[in-house]
Amino acid sequence: MTDSPASPRNEDELREAIDGILRRVRHDRDAWDAGFAELHAFLNGELESPARHLLEAAAKRERLEFQWKLEELLDATAAPSALAAKEAAAKKAEAAEQKALEDAEAELQKAKEVREQQAATPLRPEDLVPIYEDPRGIVIHKHSVDGRWVLTQINPMTGQPQSVELSDAQKTQVRAELAGSPYWLEQAAPPAPSTDG
Repeated sequence: MTDSPASPRNEDELREAIDGILRRVRHDRDAWDAGFAELHAFLNGELESPARHLLEAAAKRERLEFQWKLEELLDATAAPSALAAKEAAAKKAEAAEQKALEDAEAELQKAKEVREQQAATPLRPEDLVPIYEDPRGIVIHKHSVDGRWVLTQINPMTGQPQSVELSDAQKTQVRAELAGSPYWLEQAAPPAPSTDG
């Protein structure tokens, strides 16, 4: 066995060559650069994968400073795809998180603008389309421009109609509570309740 690596042809020769280099340079700091250059050549040669595996295993058995140098060499010669894939995955996750935040902010801004527009748009009787009419005194209108719902009912104390604009949560609640009612007008009837059983 020689100290100089003559291009190993198989894994056994590679193991012997790597062990020889490590023995030669392990305790001679001045020989590290030359030894690491030889190891670098193995990591870029035909037997790159076994060389990487052997050096990873050897690094774990070395003293700390020498181990770090071996790990630096392994990192420097790591397949760009492995490092790039790891970095790309981190960047993709960060970009997805950023996009989700931006989307949420845009949605909040849009909702705010809709609320501001609705507040600025007066409710005119000609824009209200009846969608529910209960003869006991409850009428629900839908605003033909922006889809707001207005519930009108008779105030029992005064006998006068009283109107209230419904929020999205209230619309959902009213739809659920009045789902089977025959008083929905044809064009605005909510979907029939599910009869899965």
